[in-house]
Amino acid sequence: MIENIVVWLTSLIESSGYFGVGLAMFIESFFAPIPSELILPFAGFVASRTDQVLVISILVASVCAYLGSLPFYFLGIWGEDFVNRFLKRYGKYFFIEESDVKKGFEVFERYGSGIIFFGRLIPIIRTVISFPAGVAKTSFLKFSVYTLLGSAIWSTLLATAGYLLGEQWELVGVWLSQYENVVIFCGVATVVGYVVFLIARRSRKK
Repeated sequence: MIENIVVWLTSLIESSGYFGVGLAMFIESFFAPIPSELILPFAGFVASRTDQVLVISILVASVCAYLGSLPFYFLGIWGEDFVNRFLKRYGKYFFIEESDVKKGFEVFERYGSGIIFFGRLIPIIRTVISFPAGVAKTSFLKFSVYTLLGSAIWSTLLATAGYLLGEQWELVGVWLSQYENVVIFCGVATVVGYVVFLIARRSRKK
């Protein structure tokens, strides 16, 4: 069933353009088995051979990924007990394991709200991190900013890779599965380095 859904989504991206990209990323945000590692590179590949604009595809993907993260955030606001009851009853339909949600709460407790941003670069965590964010009553503005930024970085990296690789766009998923930790480290290091650069530049101006 999962494979059929993925095939349908990639076909939709090819035939419906930005709408397909947006719908695929919206579903990916709360339906764990849908891999953005496949959806985004394919969206980049489609942009490379059609009149679709890569930047617009990335923006649509980022915004829709954010919108897809909101339902779990609002469920979390009702409290951890409510989340647990919801998942016991409906979690199987989203293919969300209890251990994955537990891990999401653990990393949130350990790293704080910043994991909302970095969690968008980590498979599974990006699906479940909205729950603890809501339970912790993270401000809606902070949640939105972190999720949008993290989604934008992830979407840019994967869609651009698919755009550049062209017919070999599927290699992105292969590389990520083999070097996932390295990719996450490089992505985080790049973001941290950029933030430090901005802070240093602002300090010099002052």
